[in-house]
Order: sequence, then C-alpha cells, then structure tokens
Amino acid sequence: MTFRILSLDGGGIRGVVSATMLAAIAQQLSVPLNQYFDMIAGTSTGSILAAAIAMGLSPRNIVELYLKKGSRIFPYESIWSLQRVGLVAKYGISAPKYSDEGLIAVLKEEFKDIKLSEVDATKLLIVSYDTINREPIIFKSWRKKFVEVPLWEACVCSSSAPTYFPAHPLLRKDEGRAVGGTPTTIVFSEEASGDKDDYNRMQIEITDKTGKGQIRTIIDYVGETRAATVDVPWDVIPDDTSIYTIRLLYSTIDGGVAANNPTASAIAEALRLGYEVKDITVLSLGTGSFTRPISLEDAREWGAAEWALPIIDVIFDASSDMNDYIARQILDEYYLRLQFDLDSRWTGKPINNDIDDASPENIRNLIEATNAYLSQQQVQQSLKNFLHSEKI
Repeated sequence: MTFRILSLDGGGIRGVVSATMLAAIAQQLSVPLNQYFDMIAGTSTGSILAAAIAMGLSPRNIVELYLKKGSRIFPYESIWSLQRVGLVAKYGISAPKYSDEGLIAVLKEEFKDIKLSEVDATKLLIVSYDTINREPIIFKSWRKKFVEVPLWEACVCSSSAPTYFPAHPLLRKDEGRAVGGTPTTIVFSEEASGDKDDYNRMQIEITDKTGKGQIRTIIDYVGETRAATVDVPWDVIPDDTSIYTIRLLYSTIDGGVAANNPTASAIAEALRLGYEVKDITVLSLGTGSFTRPISLEDAREWGAAEWALPIIDVIFDASSDMNDYIARQILDEYYLRLQFDLDSRWTGKPINNDIDDASPENIRNLIEATNAYLSQQQVQQSLKNFLHSEKI
C-alpha cells in the first residue's frame, strides 16, 4: 500500500509559492490534502504550511495569510528601520533583524491552542534545531515527545531563522509517578515515552513522596523498560509513590540549518514506521531557487559582517538541494520535486530572492510566477502522473 508524503521547504515569505502550488494540487484531488497524504512534513515557513494543511485549512486561505499578514511578520526591509530601535536597545547593534512578536501573534491567531497531539487526520512532522544540545529537533504528532507543544510554538521553533529572528526558548516538561528504582535508576510507568534516549540530558526532580527534593540528570533512557539512569546515585531510592517532574530547556532556531527541505527526514520516519522504500512516494514543494549569484571575488573577500545575512540563504539553499539529491536517489520516479528559479523569465516581472520581502507587489509577483511555472505542459503532466499513480 502506498505511503504518500508531502514535503514543504522553508523560505520565509516565499512560502506563498508552495501555498499557490498546493491550491492547484488540491483542485486535482477528490479528497482534502490531509486525507490524501499520509504524512506532511515542513521546515520553517513550510512548517506553517504543513500544520495548516494537516489541520484542514484551505490552501487558498493560506495564500491569503501571506498576502494579508506577511507584513506583520516582516514589517520592514532595512536593518536601519526605526522600528528596529527596540531590538537594538535590547540585544545590541548585532540584534536580529526582526522581533518574533509579529510571527508569534500571527501563528497564535491561526492555530489558537491546538496541540501537536491533536493533529489526527494525517501525520505531521516539523523540523527545528537546538543550539544548546547542538542537534535537530523533530516534532512528530504521533510520538509522545513534544505532544503537549502547541502548533503555533512548534512552527515558531522551526521558523526562527538566525539573524532574522531571535532563538525561541522551548521548555519541555513531563510529569508522572514512578513505579520503582535502584540506587542509580528510576523506572517510569507505561504512560512515559517508549522511545530510546527520549529523556537523555533532561533534569529530573522528585517533587513528592519518597525521595522528595532530589534533583538529578538523566544520562541514559531505555524506552522499552521505561528505565532512566541518573548521573549521581540517589540518596533515597524512588519507589512507586515517588512523583517526578522532568525538564529540559531548548534554544530553538530555524530547522533550515539542518534540513530546509525535510524530505529525507520524512522518508526516514516512514521507514521507522515500518514502511519499505517500495511503499513510499514523495511530493516535494520548493519555495523557489535563488538566482542571485555570489561572485568568487566576494566569496573570497567577505568577512563576518558581509556574510551575516547571505550565509543563511546559502545554507538554506544548499540544504534543500542536498535533501533533494538524497530523496531522488532513494525513490527515483516515485519522487516529484516542484521547484523553479526565482527570475523574471516567468512573467517578465522582477522577483526578489530575499525571504523577507513581504511587499504586496513581491508577493503578487511570486504568485504569478508560480502559476506560470505550473502552466507548463511538462509540469502539469508530471503532477498528474504522480497524483494518480499507485505503487503495487
């Protein structure tokens, strides 16, 4: 049986490109997108799209979100804008270009208090990165880890691009009752996570009953037995009366530094769920390829100041292309990537490569260019073949 994955790239305001593609794709299906695809994966602006589609929002409404609310997320273009004075006063001259207040407000308006665990029409995967532990964070709607995180916050974690937005603090907190322990372990009940290493590096505090007041760090967790090994032996061994709280603070930034195109992550999760490569198909939507070159002279001469903003674009673009290469080698003809160059040849109008140009003119130009790309006969045929094919 075919396991269908929809993968959505990061790209800031250029997420309207993917949203426009999704609107066209939805017209070719007899069921909603969140019923057609078994998993929807997104990074950065793609996480916002993925969450919205997973919750059943219309792609047309998402296009309108970019048009009407994009300027609240990216309220100005120049780093010298007077609107940035508060950020400079708070963080110094090297402050992020934007506050995250607009981003958070817009996402809260869209997703309210819906939690990751409440997504049940399809599987939702969102990619972020933790600067403290220096590793990717993969939010998954079907796993216990992070299930209490609100959708809006998972999307903020995935969209906090370095230099553009400040890192977002995410506190993971789990509570429960132990079922026993040894001098160096504590055993959790069946309600705890069953995934190996899930609680590693987390701080555990016995908050009530036997062993109350003890604080340790979990250094190893065996999901199968729910047994956590702590860094220092217990003074009082926890038992089946012990109440505990586990905490870990993450410093989250844009998942694009790890996988701006989350296709490979989604394929890995499908395999982990028990599907074989022969079962999987992926539709991967980009947000437009950069066409603004960085000359050899500039690349050789630039220092930290000159690279500050361009390096993020380079990292995101390279990440997308690398994941595209990996997915293409794994799935071959059962992988379809919709992506085009961000230049004027589509409509004769200029397109800004920047991820934060939320001007109405630029957004309209992006939409028009996307429609021109989708109107190509080869693109239409490839999309038709993909949507109506089945793996046996």
